Amino acid sequence: MTQEHRDNKVFIGPGMDGIRWGIRFVTRNWQEKYDLNVKVLETTWKDNEPFDVKFDYALKEIDGAIESGDDVYVVGCSAWGQMAMNIFAERRDEIKGAVNVGGFLRPGNRTGIRNFDRRSRQSIAFKQGVYRFVDIEPTLTEGDRKKILTIRPRFGDELVPPETVLVRGAINKTVPMGEHIAGIATALSLYDPLIIFLKDE
Repeated sequence: MTQEHRDNKVFIGPGMDGIRWGIRFVTRNWQEKYDLNVKVLETTWKDNEPFDVKFDYALKEIDGAIESGDDVYVVGCSAWGQMAMNIFAERRDEIKGAVNVGGFLRPGNRTGIRNFDRRSRQSIAFKQGVYRFVDIEPTLTEGDRKKILTIRPRFGDELVPPETVLVRGAINKTVPMGEHIAGIATALSLYDPLIIFLKDE
């Protein structure tokens, strides 16, 4: 009897600008090269909509893939990193893995341009999502944490402090790059450990 094929479905969410075309461009060959079926989710951060509304919309999309029997991964770029972690925590038994690419997962205590209140003032939903994960993170088990990958630029990120990206006990990696956007682009396009993680190899 032939074993039923299970899709590797990768949901990717955008940063604060909400731009999806760049993510689509750098992941355009993932299906052909890696057998990874990518869906870039739409999220508008710079509005007055609360986190729960955005969370429920994304979760509904992801639940559809879970119910279809797909192997589901969630990847958050920048502002969407906390969304990926919150969704993973909500469906930790059904989602295969979650990735935070350069996003705040806790406020931290930096001042200046990397201050969390400054970085989050354009989006109440983003701010609420980060604080939600701060409350949820302690419930993650050792096994849960091994299903999380975080990625940050090795040579510095001018917007997001490194200590706010990491998850204790997770797979915490760096890309050989500096700068926020360049780090995200490198992680999605030229970084083998991300593909290895998403293919569970």
